[in-house]
Order: sequence, then C-alpha cells, then structure tokens
Amino acid sequence: MGRIRKHPASHSRPAEDDIRNQEVLRANRELAAYFKGRRTEREARAALKTIKAFIRDREHSDPAARRPLPIAGAVRESSKGAGSRAAASRPRRRLLRPVAPRPALVPTPSTPLGPGPESRETPPKNDEE
Repeated sequence: MGRIRKHPASHSRPAEDDIRNQEVLRANRELAAYFKGRRTEREARAALKTIKAFIRDREHSDPAARRPLPIAGAVRESSKGAGSRAAASRPRRRLLRPVAPRPALVPTPSTPLGPGPESRETPPKNDEE
C-alpha cells in the first residue's frame, strides 16, 4: 500500500499558513516539555517530525518570499495586563517534599548483620557431655 502524502503548504492562503504556524509552535512546546521530563520520547519524536516538515517546506520556497518564522511571543496583550503577566511568566519554583527518615535497620533472625552463625561466642553443646 502506498504512502499518503500531504499537500505542500500553500503560500497564497494565509489562513492555512497560520494554522501551520500554530502547529509548529505547539510542536516546539511539546519538544521543550520532553526535555523538562513532562512528555514521552514518542511524543517528542512526533513533534520533531512536525518541525522538520515545516523547515523542509520552507527550504523549497524562494528566500525572498518566505514568511517570517513563527514566534511564540509575537502575539502580545495590551500594556494593561503587562504587570500581572510578568508575575505569571516567571518560572515557578518547585516545592520539594521533606524526605522521611529511613527506619533503622534492625537485624532479624533471617538476616543477621553481624558475623555468621559459625563464629559464635560459645561452642555448640555436644550430646555426649
């Protein structure tokens, strides 16, 4: 069975280009989340394929006619929300849970910690004595 190929992105349709740019931005976030340990390798590979396809498509177009690369921070809110957004954009510190102390290792008859049974203080009693 043959492989189904997608049609190349149309540079004359800005709506499709915007959708593709959003998809690339999402893939970038997925890839960043993988490096932070929040996504699986499988999800990262899928995101990387999306990014590589976007770059491959850009290479085939004329450099003078290329649209600028999608940037995540390109869409900004008004200056009124800038003060509250600055606090929200700061990275949050991870709260570490206190580590519970380990219980002391208590020797049990099945797991002796000291010398083995052959080096006892008193020799075993013989039946003939």
